[in-house]
This record gives sequence, C-alpha cells and structure tokens, in this order.
Amino acid sequence: MSNFNLLYESANHVPAPYHFEAMLKFLDWGSSVASLEIEIQYTDRDDFSKEELMAEGLPLEDFWSWKGPITPVWQNRLQARFDTYKSGICKPKDTEPFIMLEYEDRKTLVPRMLEMEENLIQEFFQSIFEAAGREMPLYLGFQFKDHQGNWIRIEGELSFQNLNFTYQESGSVQKTISDWERLQTLMNTIYIADFQSDKAKEELKSSQSFAVYPGDGLWYIAGDSLRKPSGNNRYFDGLENSLREIFAS
Repeated sequence: MSNFNLLYESANHVPAPYHFEAMLKFLDWGSSVASLEIEIQYTDRDDFSKEELMAEGLPLEDFWSWKGPITPVWQNRLQARFDTYKSGICKPKDTEPFIMLEYEDRKTLVPRMLEMEENLIQEFFQSIFEAAGREMPLYLGFQFKDHQGNWIRIEGELSFQNLNFTYQESGSVQKTISDWERLQTLMNTIYIADFQSDKAKEELKSSQSFAVYPGDGLWYIAGDSLRKPSGNNRYFDGLENSLREIFAS
C-alpha cells in the first residue's frame, strides 16, 4: 500500500472557463480500501456569468473537492499506465497538459507522452464526477439492422466509473459490455460524424431507420440529421458493422 499525488493542469491553450488545475491524492493504493481525495481549481472565470457556466455543464464555484473510494477496475487501469511513467519533472509544451506523479519520498514520475495520457486522465475525471454525483453516465442509443437483417434498438448507459455499457435491446433483458477498448473505438467512430441538431428528433418514431442517440437528448437519422465525415463515403457501413459486432447476441 502507498500514498502519492497526481498533479494536473490543463494545457496552456485550453481557455477559460474550461482551464483548471487539480490535485489528486491517492491513499492506500493497491489495497481493497484504496481511496481518493481530489481538489479542482478553475481559473480566470470572472468574465463568465452563472448562466454561461451552467450552459457548459460546469460548476458555478471556482473550487471543487471530493473524497471517496476507487474501484478496482480503475486501480488496475491506472496502475498499468503508471508503470510506464519515467523519472523526471513535467515540462509540457503549450499544447500539452501538466501531468506528474509525486511520492512521499519526493520522487516524481511523468508520462512518456503527455498528449496521449490526456485521454486517460480525462476519462478518470469523468469517472470521479459520476461517483460524486456531479454528472450522470452518458445515455446512448443506436438503431440498426443486425446480422439477420432485423431492425433492433439499443439503449443504455455508458459509465466511466465502471468502464462499461449497460443496455437493453428492444426492451429485452438488461446486458452489460465491459470491453472498454471496443467501446472507446465505437465512441471515437460515432463522434467524428456531422450531427445536425436542427434536423434531429426528440423521439425516434421510425423503427426502420439507421439512427444514433449520442447523449444530447436527440436522435439523429443517418443521411438526414446524421451526416458522414467529409471524404469518408463508407462511414455508415463501417459504423453499422461495428454496432453489429459489438452487440451480436
């Protein structure tokens, strides 16, 4: 068991009100009672109104803190990455975040590639916000043809805290997918599309349309409100095949 800190700051080019600094204190790391204490300080937000902050889903207070347990799945995921860190002091470029581990004996470790590590740390922040009740899991939906040519609808919650997707298929029994890498790949594929919210629907009445519900309260139909990325003519075929593979019964 050990105690250590992770120091984080957004890259210099990240503007207010999104720019923040964070101190994460890991306690009893490696044990069944491992816990976390986190403090986040948002910077340079004086020019933003409460309404603007709320519209961006940000807390109204400049300072936020929380303490609670760390799930084993996150302990394992973080430790696998921490094992790749090297000794040194973090000296980020303007486009890179500040990420550094600090131990009680004053030893410091840094990621080998800061920009790549940013994705992991942001997912961990999201898991903390879920655990603290500050944010809810991301509600997602997909309607597509399965391998047999039948239209099915998938709806459920993507949890960063538990690193899984819990869903129902056309109202059937609840299922869970815990292959986070495949889920990440799917999310990366979905969010490069062009979402045209002015054409999207709050309710998907058609049961025979390829559609995506990306978590913003609207359904986007392929070829209408959901447009393929520029130059990617096989985007919809690839996305539908990915959905079939992931949600194969």
